[in-house]
Amino acid sequence: MIKTLNGEWLFKATDQNEWKKATVPGCNFLDLMSCGDIYDPFISTCEKDVYFVGEKDWEYKRTFEISEEDFECDDVLLNCKMLDTICEVYINSQFLFAGDNCFVAYSKSVKSLINVGENEIRIVFKSPVNYVSDKYKKCPTPVNSNGQNGIVHIRKPQSHFGWDWGPVLPLSGITKDIELQFVNTAKIDYLAVTQRLDDGKAIINAKADVTSFGNYDSEIKVTCPDGSVLTQMGNSAQFVIENPELWWTYELSANKKQPLYTVSITLKAGEKVLDEQSKRLGLRTIELNREIDKYGRNFQFVLNGVPLYIKGSNYIPPDSFITRFDKKKLDYMLDAVQFSNMNMIRIWGGGYYESDEFYDACDERGILVWQDFQFACQAYPFFDDDFLSNVKREVEYNVKRLCHHPSLAVWNGNNEIEDMHMAWVYMTKYVDWTEKFFYHILENEIRKYDNSTPYTPTSPVGEKHNYGVGSDNVGDTHLWAVWHGLKSMNYYRKRLTRFCSEFGFESLPDMKTIDIFAEHKGNYSLDDEVFNAHQKCENGNDKMVYYVASRFNLPKKFKDMVYLSQVTQNECIADATEHWRRNKGRCNGSMYWQLNDCWGVCSWSSIDYYGNYKALQYGARHFNAPLSVSIEDTKDYVKIYALNDLNTPQDIAVSYEIFDFVGSTKEADEKQITIDKVKNECVFDLDVKELSKTYDLKRTGIAVRLIK
Repeated sequence: MIKTLNGEWLFKATDQNEWKKATVPGCNFLDLMSCGDIYDPFISTCEKDVYFVGEKDWEYKRTFEISEEDFECDDVLLNCKMLDTICEVYINSQFLFAGDNCFVAYSKSVKSLINVGENEIRIVFKSPVNYVSDKYKKCPTPVNSNGQNGIVHIRKPQSHFGWDWGPVLPLSGITKDIELQFVNTAKIDYLAVTQRLDDGKAIINAKADVTSFGNYDSEIKVTCPDGSVLTQMGNSAQFVIENPELWWTYELSANKKQPLYTVSITLKAGEKVLDEQSKRLGLRTIELNREIDKYGRNFQFVLNGVPLYIKGSNYIPPDSFITRFDKKKLDYMLDAVQFSNMNMIRIWGGGYYESDEFYDACDERGILVWQDFQFACQAYPFFDDDFLSNVKREVEYNVKRLCHHPSLAVWNGNNEIEDMHMAWVYMTKYVDWTEKFFYHILENEIRKYDNSTPYTPTSPVGEKHNYGVGSDNVGDTHLWAVWHGLKSMNYYRKRLTRFCSEFGFESLPDMKTIDIFAEHKGNYSLDDEVFNAHQKCENGNDKMVYYVASRFNLPKKFKDMVYLSQVTQNECIADATEHWRRNKGRCNGSMYWQLNDCWGVCSWSSIDYYGNYKALQYGARHFNAPLSVSIEDTKDYVKIYALNDLNTPQDIAVSYEIFDFVGSTKEADEKQITIDKVKNECVFDLDVKELSKTYDLKRTGIAVRLIK
């Protein structure tokens, strides 16, 4: 039996006496806002006014009732799904445990500490800002270009301390469900489920770890997508599925919902159900092809034997206060992903391991997930035994929690740590341990619990540690010469990378969003204090102006600047994506930075914090379309390609039309072709020199069409 402890609590700063109402799950910032003690830090320049919140210790408490029947059970567990982060938990004023990692759940017996009647739970959260400062003094780290030094010492989202798109809001609180579990006779600790395909059959293995205080019976079931049920008795079982329904991405299957097999175990004493647990599987194979080929070393995802071209984006925490991101918002976000024809989302390494609900939804929808481990852009003290032990617990918890999901495509060790190692190259202990952990220790830890999901040690990745990182001929790349490097918007055509997992271009959010965070000030300007407060990229507003001016005349009206910033963003990302798609086989994926925002901000996102689509989100629907046409234009030729990412051959017509700007057609042609599954084909190859003999190319354009 479960008794929730969610709901109304009391909280206060430890240096104050007045207790106020709090809501759990939640955090100190949200509770202070609800009480009217602070203004919304997302509005105007208020972020800087609430920094003190992260510098204080905070205390939460509530009471709960235990009946005599409750107390008669074999054990009572306190289950905390997420405590953020450094905290001490007390039951009836007696110390229970200390928490030091928000990426793990805690389950502790409280039977010896509770009484029949009223009981109290109290949780004291230490200041994350002060904790990091104290750790940094004892163990210096490389300088953090994104804010406070030493944040690598604390296992909480690194972006809570600020990023080049996010505010500095290092929260504390009970940020997921908290509950009491009453154990009678037996409980399921963990249900391990694996699947593999073999000679047209699927083999499902299930094994449960059980804590028992007496005799019980256990039954394992597999419920198939058609409703049929397979059953075996015991704590472990193997099932053979004849003619299995395979799990695919939605574009390869053309199905809105993917077939899932539910594996469940039930513990009973007679007819009484003691405990139940279930997991859903998709039957599939997923590989990451890193073989040497004629271009170098590949980086290609293969699903059920079909090589994929990955089209997607990078996903950051969808709210600085994560408890506000509910199922409705999740569904909205994933609807946008599918609207824009993406087949993968990358969960970036400075936020969270994504939730069970997120993965369940991606399983159903047929969306692949790239999951970073939560290490980003800095050197971490893996040489510290306590830190390393803490991280290993984190790895075990999250790998065991997520490894059964068919949407999980790859475990990635970290974000950009090798790419940035020159910033701490003389701190050799950090460099050495970066290699030890991500190239040796981490994969070994993963394989204790997951033997099938691909692993890559870092992103971008080279040939080996600190060798070939960022090279076009091996691994994946993060390309920032456009924007940070001020290269021209079509620069990416010069890069034939194997897989681009990050590239981006900033824009302003929707005017409705600006009206919210700028409080309807009216006469907006990028030089305003509020816009500088909501622009975290150094010189970001100047860069937006630079790129808009390179393409258009600078507008007089601010709302036109919003529009043009989004147009240039879409044009840049579209041009790069189509270039890499045309070279499928050599390049096997493009994932732009970034899908979403965590607050109202000028950023690289295609959906702003309040859910408004930018031009890029609409544009992605077209440049990611699984069946489409694309033009490669140079000074020497114009090539027209048909692109087919579908798993079936397609009979199509492709046409082009050369026209002048008065409106008359000068030349047209059309071809009927059959394009093979997951293939590209050059349909027309036009010689620019020959065209220039007939037409004034400065006064003509070309339009192409695909007819299905």
